[in-house]
Amino acid sequence: MFDTAPTGGDRSSLAAVLGELPPREPPVCGEWSFDVSDDFDSRAASLAAGTALAPSLTPELRPTPIRTQPMTSLPPAPVAPPVVVAAPAIPVVVVAPAVSVTPPVSPAAPPAARPAPPAPPATAAASATAPSGVPSLPALAELKSLHDAQPGDAASAIALATMLDQRGNIQGALSVLLRSIEAGADGVALRCARATILAGRLRFDDAEAELQRAAKLRAGDNEVLLLQGILACRRAKWREAVEPLTHVVKIDPSSAAAHFYLGEALSRFDRLPEALAAYERATELEATNWRAWKGAGMVLDRLGRSADAATFYRRARDVQRG
Repeated sequence: MFDTAPTGGDRSSLAAVLGELPPREPPVCGEWSFDVSDDFDSRAASLAAGTALAPSLTPELRPTPIRTQPMTSLPPAPVAPPVVVAAPAIPVVVVAPAVSVTPPVSPAAPPAARPAPPAPPATAAASATAPSGVPSLPALAELKSLHDAQPGDAASAIALATMLDQRGNIQGALSVLLRSIEAGADGVALRCARATILAGRLRFDDAEAELQRAAKLRAGDNEVLLLQGILACRRAKWREAVEPLTHVVKIDPSSAAAHFYLGEALSRFDRLPEALAAYERATELEATNWRAWKGAGMVLDRLGRSADAATFYRRARDVQRG
């Protein structure tokens, strides 16, 4: 799926009431990286927790130094008695029994201080990604094996291509999808998947070409129209985005993405009431889309409804912060 960030609109209410929203936008496409450093980090954390249970005894056993008189106050000639008297003053015999050695060396520790190792998945297919979001190697190998055995299966090809894309292997992902197309799988779904990957890497011309091929295979397909509308928004071709997105919301009124991007397009050439309705419908269908809340607030600002805009800005802030 493609992405964009709303722009434009009067931001005075946002600045006055809430302050500027954090300028972070979701990534163009989910970027994943495969890194085994998490395993070493958890190993290091366990070792650190273990060493923390054994504090050093040196400060407790170190005897208090004897304070003697300055050298200027001692007699000029060395006298034996002062040396004999100073030696017994070191509290070796008294300090050693006073220090309790048992608590520091006790192996007992609170159970919470020792993190339990994560339980491995029951099977390789149980989870396509590791708990940290890193693609699982067994799952990747299993998907590759499945694709090699059945290259014409579109679902497994898209799953494998998605995982390769997450790992940064863009060419490999595109090759998997093309191989499945050549094997006779559903070309519309696979062309859409290729367009998604290409647009995620800002290769908009190539993505548009893939969507045109998909449209020739199945004219009026809702998914193709949605991606064409989103791609037009990504390229700031707002007028070109309105027609396909309007068609999608008529065919599938439950498409939150179609309503949001339609609001984005309509707001760019001052069709504000329609844009506000599209944004509000997007928030109803997908309450976690903070950009839809913010877009509605910006339209309300432009309509002179500052108090209402402030409410939407607050909601956008709360949703974005989680």
